[in-house]
Amino acid sequence: MTVAAVIPWKEILRHLPTVVVAAKELWNHWASRPKRGVDPNADVRTQLATAAERLAALEAAETDQAKVVSQIAEQLQAIARRAALAYWLGLGGLLLAGAALLLAAFR
Repeated sequence: MTVAAVIPWKEILRHLPTVVVAAKELWNHWASRPKRGVDPNADVRTQLATAAERLAALEAAETDQAKVVSQIAEQLQAIARRAALAYWLGLGGLLLAGAALLLAAFR
């Protein structure tokens, strides 16, 4: 049995539209933001406020990315559990078939 047969493709394909929509929303959010830097000729307070605003946006993005990475890790863990279960079930079936062959051969 190949690894591709163990992967729950039906589940992946079922959730794929949700992933695509979420990815597009993230892309649109960050692509539509104005790309403004800190104006070096501005007042120091304005520069600090702009830098603090950009830092807050980066922290929010990092939080969103950590959430996505956590979800990916959970999904990979579920796939690994299913693959391990399929491996052990396959091995058990192979052993059972071998025992049946031995019984049939020595009767």
